[in-house]
Amino acid sequence: MKLIYTLISSTLLINLAAETYPSDPPANSCAPYFLDCRSVMGELYGDLLFLQPNGSSLYYAAQADGLDESISIPAISPNWIIREITPNYSAAFKVGAKILFSGTKTNLEASWERLFSSKSVNHTVSGDGQMLGPLSDIGPNSAVYSKSHGEAHFHFDAVDLVFGQECCGFKRLYPNFFAGAGFARIKQTVESTYSNKSAGTTRTIKTSSTFTGAGPKLGLDFDYRIGWGFFLSGSSSLGLDIGEAQNITMYFSNSPYLVSQGIPVPNTQAVTVPNRTSVIPSLEEKLGFSYAGIFKCCKVKFGAGYQAQIYLNAIQTIDMTAPQVEPSLLGVTVPDSGMFAVGFERTLSNFILTGPYISLSVDF
Repeated sequence: MKLIYTLISSTLLINLAAETYPSDPPANSCAPYFLDCRSVMGELYGDLLFLQPNGSSLYYAAQADGLDESISIPAISPNWIIREITPNYSAAFKVGAKILFSGTKTNLEASWERLFSSKSVNHTVSGDGQMLGPLSDIGPNSAVYSKSHGEAHFHFDAVDLVFGQECCGFKRLYPNFFAGAGFARIKQTVESTYSNKSAGTTRTIKTSSTFTGAGPKLGLDFDYRIGWGFFLSGSSSLGLDIGEAQNITMYFSNSPYLVSQGIPVPNTQAVTVPNRTSVIPSLEEKLGFSYAGIFKCCKVKFGAGYQAQIYLNAIQTIDMTAPQVEPSLLGVTVPDSGMFAVGFERTLSNFILTGPYISLSVDF
């Protein structure tokens, strides 16, 4: 009985949609966007997103494996394994509103997208021919470490205000071209900690990169009518955000030697870039299927699909190229009392969001 009830309900919905979407509408029809019930209409929509943040700067440790002290030159001859944080899919949202002008087939849209996500990982080595350390310092100074912990946090907000124009010259395709302005704030923090078995000697490196900017945005939304209220739906947009990039890397050192010398622990050092003007290109793609039903002057539309967003070179850091232990401590078995930098290098990374979405919109 339940199956019969479901089939009858589905048939009624399809019949309702069939009345609104004939099998062969006029070529100049702008349905299903404008219901022509009134000159100005509104739309509210919301997307439930399941996004995985990613990039190319999520490495938290290098592992030296297979140290061979029997080789005199070089003294050790290891292989290296790079440990990376792989973020999970996290729930996010996008909400928006539209004003639809049926007389001119235009629309004004405002939207807000938000994501907060975090991920932590741990790795431990046996200590027999193995050691862990930062990518910039995996030499003898890291021989004491056997445990590593990596943690990443992502904050993302995007606000768009765009003006759209419907194109009504197609029989089954309903494109909407839009242009306007977009705002984005991206923050990524990666923290790496290395410790010995007793956790008495530790080194922590915390790198935070933030970009805040705004700029022009243009793109295309479309619905391709498959039939009976079902559509292939998608969008594509390009943006160019101009704004300020900031980054800071903190180094925290802790060892019994510092305590024995009466030096406050942890010993804290920082590399800071207060602000830097940056131009960040962005690209967003979205593709899925949707179903729309119209009831008098109200339209309800459900959709599901997959989307991808990328902000090029949005994550920027300044890293030590070859940090060293303070020369006066080289004769002491204390690999983490403090560091001197031999040089610095600038690292650029993309900020990427990918994952499925579920959408719901109501026109009234």
